[in-house]
Formats: sequence, C-alpha cells, structure tokens
Amino acid sequence: MTDRIPAYGSGGWAKYGIKDVISEAERYVGLGCRYYKMKIHEPDPRANRERVLAVRKALGDDVGMMVDVNQKLDVLGAIRQARVLEDLDLVWYEEPVLADDLAACAEVAQAIRIPVATGENAYTRWEFRDLLERKAARYLMPDVCRANGFSETLRIGRLASAHSALVSPHVVHELSLHVAAALPNSFLVEYMEWMPEDLFESLPAFQNGAIVIPDRPGHGLALVPKALEKYRIG
Repeated sequence: MTDRIPAYGSGGWAKYGIKDVISEAERYVGLGCRYYKMKIHEPDPRANRERVLAVRKALGDDVGMMVDVNQKLDVLGAIRQARVLEDLDLVWYEEPVLADDLAACAEVAQAIRIPVATGENAYTRWEFRDLLERKAARYLMPDVCRANGFSETLRIGRLASAHSALVSPHVVHELSLHVAAALPNSFLVEYMEWMPEDLFESLPAFQNGAIVIPDRPGHGLALVPKALEKYRIG
C-alpha cells in the first residue's frame, strides 16, 4: 500500500532557450523531483545533444533525464539522434517516430541503447499489446483520458507487467497517480503545472518529488463552483 507516487518534472519546450530549460529543470529538482524530461526539436542532432548536455551538467548525475522527440523523426533520423545521445545515460527516448507506425518504433528500439517510451497516443490494450509483442518500447505511457479510463489503463498496465515493461502514465497526474498506485510495475507519473486554478478544489499535494494520493472518494477531485459554466463548450 502506498500513499504517494514519485513524479518527474516535464517540460523543456522547444520555444524555450537553454537558460529557460535549465531554470525550469532546477525548479523541478528544487521541488524534490529526481527526474526531468525535455523536448528535442532541433533539426541538427548535435544541437540537440548540446542542449541536453547543458541541462545534464546543470543538474548533475544524480538527476535522471529523459528526452521527448514528439514523433518528429523518421527511422534513420531517430536512430542517428539517439546514437549521439547514448553516452548521456538517459532514462528513455520518447516517441521517436510517428506514434501509429509500430514497425518503425520497433526498428528504432532495437537499433539503439536508450530504452524507448511511447503510448500516449494509443487508445486500447490491443495497440499496447502490439507495441509489446514487437518489442517497440520498454516504457509504456497510457493516457487515462485517452485509453478508455481507469479500468482499461489498469489492463494495459497488467499486460505490460507480463512483458516486463514499466508504466509511466502520460500527463493529468491528478488522475494518473491512482493508476500508478495500483500497478506494481509503475515507474513515475508526469508532473507539470497545467491546470487552471479555478477548475478543481483541493488538488493532490506535491511533496518532495511525489504526489500524495487523496483520501477522498473516487478520484478525489471536485469541481470549483461555477467551473462547469465557465469551461463548458457549446
């Protein structure tokens, strides 16, 4: 039984200058995060390496780092990029190719030494089954809001366990933490400050790099009065 789930700080957006990325990463580390993920979007693999290396030097070797390609490369480009990053001891290499091209993802995963993470754009256990059977990823990243809710995401997690894969749910940590807490093969949840302050009451607390699981019924979230009226579409 656990009452909190460790989280990684997520960001490093392409629009950020390197000083901004380092500042963000250091802020997450200051909150207790032991892992940080950043985007790599430069067309030159060497420029991405210098960007990642600068953050690595700023954070030191005690902080795990991940990079997110965001489906920007083809197979050869993804392999080339990964190989210039392999000596930086990255935790994972995320969405190296188009998310629905499982064969391409598998080809990349089997050609590089950095573990591949993917799955935020998959919707069913059968898609994740195919990823696992192709050995296309070591880390699966189901999104509770896309992958048909809690029950289906738990099925995905158990399927991952049968293939010795780890689960690190995609965003919406307020909901993801419940899935992660129920799975023995969960790794981390993704933490970013994305939610408007006037949407939910009593958000899960973030303490020393972990998110505390609410003790309230269900997922533990309650809408702020009038939030439905303000954020209603149509």
